Amino acid sequence: MNTLKKINSESTELPDCIISHIFSLLSLKNLVKTSALSKQWYHEWGLRKDLTFDLHNMFDYSTVPELPTTLPPFQQIQFQFAASLYNFMQTYPGDMISSIRVKFPLGIDHTYAIDGLIHKGVLKGANRIELLFACETDFNIQPYKFLFPFLSGPNSLTYLHLQNCHLAATMEFSGLKNLRTLVLTIVPVKQNMLHYLFFNCIHLENFSLNQCLFLSDLKITSPSLLHLNINCGPIISWRNIDIIASKLLSIEFSSDCNYDRSLRMVNIKSHMLFKFSYKCGNISNLVDFSGLRNVTTIEFDGLRECLQSEVITHLFSECLQLQDVTFKECNIKCDMKISGSRMENVYNFGTIARLHLLEDLTMHLGLSQISVLRKDLVRFQNLRQLKLFIVGAYKPERDYLWILDIAMASPHLQKLSLTIRNGNSKTSHMVGSQRQRREHVRFIHKDLKYVELHGCVCSITVIELASHLLRSATLLKQITFSCRHNFYIGAGRWTLDFDGCCWFERNFIHEHLKDEVNEQCRLIIL
Repeated sequence: MNTLKKINSESTELPDCIISHIFSLLSLKNLVKTSALSKQWYHEWGLRKDLTFDLHNMFDYSTVPELPTTLPPFQQIQFQFAASLYNFMQTYPGDMISSIRVKFPLGIDHTYAIDGLIHKGVLKGANRIELLFACETDFNIQPYKFLFPFLSGPNSLTYLHLQNCHLAATMEFSGLKNLRTLVLTIVPVKQNMLHYLFFNCIHLENFSLNQCLFLSDLKITSPSLLHLNINCGPIISWRNIDIIASKLLSIEFSSDCNYDRSLRMVNIKSHMLFKFSYKCGNISNLVDFSGLRNVTTIEFDGLRECLQSEVITHLFSECLQLQDVTFKECNIKCDMKISGSRMENVYNFGTIARLHLLEDLTMHLGLSQISVLRKDLVRFQNLRQLKLFIVGAYKPERDYLWILDIAMASPHLQKLSLTIRNGNSKTSHMVGSQRQRREHVRFIHKDLKYVELHGCVCSITVIELASHLLRSATLLKQITFSCRHNFYIGAGRWTLDFDGCCWFERNFIHEHLKDEVNEQCRLIIL
């Protein structure tokens, strides 16, 4: 308030944008007080167009306090909050409102204040309304019933978020024709409500259902919907959902429930769908994979069932356009081969190789899998980035020239990354370092720009690979050697037991490659 008095005394006229910015820094309680500073400012506080109603703004708390744990004090704060909300909107002098956000546990007993807020907000052109009435409390608050008769006519609302409300059976959606985004959180949902919603909201692009109670099977049918987000949380559901949306681009689904208690996506008809994100313990019999035929990006998070038998088989036989697949925090518990103290994934290279449109591929494999890998990876003609993580005891008779075959078969490859871990430190990869380099058929690659070689790369087998890449990649910008002190094992995790390269010598690499690096390429040795 002292700042406002100083400004008022120094200048009798300020641009509206400056005053609006000053008012945006004040709580609503102090905002109203500005009308007492001068007659000129009696109505100026109406320049505040974004209205947020919470404990801090309504009561000017420096920190947000905890709500009372006993009923009478809690109801008293509710009454004070609702009364202040009502009085503020009744005296608000502004000509226009951009957004309204309420974050406080109000309910049906405060309908008078909520209806007045919505009515005035809509009349003054609000394009964004958020009614967040949920809170962590043991009190039973009967939810506000959202009738919304104020939207039966034209309005500017494009974003609506309802939390802990009930949509009345007579809910009128005809006034929501401009709505672009709808978020329902902790709201009971029935099919007849969705039917009228999508019939009237002809421009709806983003739809989210967060921890909603599904009272029937659902059918989402919308010609305009682009993004669908369903977060079931801990809510138990045995319901089925059909998704028929011709323009739908992405689906995000998450649930904390077990296999037999989660929502089932039994029918997906969205031929433009390219991204599918799924976070749940199980997916088999819950998702119609045939509806994901055109998906290019898939992310699985937290799967607990057998990936090979329940996911991989269906995924790679149905989703033939895949370019990027991520398994995050998934439980790999089947089709594993145990070798000594380490594990190797048994990849089904035959099915993976069908994904000929892949552009970004990351693989973690053992030496025993290379013979299969080198036959299948040459089919990937659209690769732009390839990352290989190889674990196994070093053998001087093995080489990495097969990677050149992949480069030859992938003319669009731009970045190649190879990380090698010597699985047996007793066998140094410097064995055979004095032998003569092996030759490989010459080829020209015009797209490869960056090569990264990490881990146990100070060996003649890696040096000869680098040498051939320097000769063949005519526009190569940078080739990097580094001795990493840990090793990537997937899902954002790194090993903690790797001590780095068993023998890393900067001069050894430099002496072998210094004459093969041209002016446009940098040789970096870390």
